[in-house]
Amino acid sequence: MEHELLKVKNDASSLIIAAEDEKELNEIKLDFLGRNGKLTQLLKRMKDLPEERKPEIGRLANEIISTVEDLLATRGEELRGEKKEKIKRAVEDITIPGVKPSLGHLHPMSQVLFDVIDVFKGLGFQAADGPEIETDRYNFEILNFPKDHPARDTQQTLFLDTRKSKATSGETILRTHTSTMQGRIMEKIKPPFRVIVPGKVFRYEQTDASHGFEFWQFEGYAVDKNITFTNLMGTLDYFVRKFFGEETKIKFTSHNFPFTEPSLEGYVSCVVCKGKGCSFCKQSGWVEVLGGGMIHPNVLRNVGIDPAEWQGFAFGTGLSRLVILKYQMDDLRLLTNPDLRILEQF
Repeated sequence: MEHELLKVKNDASSLIIAAEDEKELNEIKLDFLGRNGKLTQLLKRMKDLPEERKPEIGRLANEIISTVEDLLATRGEELRGEKKEKIKRAVEDITIPGVKPSLGHLHPMSQVLFDVIDVFKGLGFQAADGPEIETDRYNFEILNFPKDHPARDTQQTLFLDTRKSKATSGETILRTHTSTMQGRIMEKIKPPFRVIVPGKVFRYEQTDASHGFEFWQFEGYAVDKNITFTNLMGTLDYFVRKFFGEETKIKFTSHNFPFTEPSLEGYVSCVVCKGKGCSFCKQSGWVEVLGGGMIHPNVLRNVGIDPAEWQGFAFGTGLSRLVILKYQMDDLRLLTNPDLRILEQF
């Protein structure tokens, strides 16, 4: 075995010295020192040697391994130095075409957001923005959610830790809906007005194919004289057909919201399964995308607007869900997946 070890050492040394690049050097390393390398295979045979020979052969093997590793390291440094010198000596040819950079594009959420805003701007709505960290007053009280209202339990509210601040405990939250901007805007602007408010909202929810704890909504509302429930239904019908296509089916059902009376929910035929039933629409063939109603008189009073003179409607929907429907995805979580192979499809 001693002769075999010395032969492996000589073979490895010759190849390492003659190596012309780091790739070849790595291949030599694997060929001799890898799991199935020549030197490794020889060492596995040591168990068959007589006991008195094992110490001597073991020392020789360790010396050879150390020698080969030193040669590999030294040659590696030489090759890296040679590469740097070649780069320094290289003459830059400015006539060679450069590398074309990859062009970015809008995230599907941004694309849908701009499409939605365009539709409502055509109806005379103005876009507004507001804070994601809100107070209980704007998130609940102005919108006709008293402290003991059971609807607060359905909001899955995330409260901020304000123990080391001047804020009152339990009064500072991450907004659960973009309806918070109703109070903020109506306190400052006199009617008539039409406003749409897109933005991110937060709820303590279990994530699945159609729900998330952080998602996008948009809120819209109009206040004027002689506004009726049919104005709301016509606005929503126009938006759905303009956004999804004229052939899209839509239906309304009665509902209940603290801040609207009467209230409705709007459903569109599921574009993922074409109404056949899937996990996204929970096998129903329909997806709830809109909710709204006539602004409750208490909400108008809370912001100083006389409900006997002015009426209004409000509506909202999950912007994230609109993206899923428009691009026929089957899972809401794809929107927050950073995999460029997904995002580059849009």
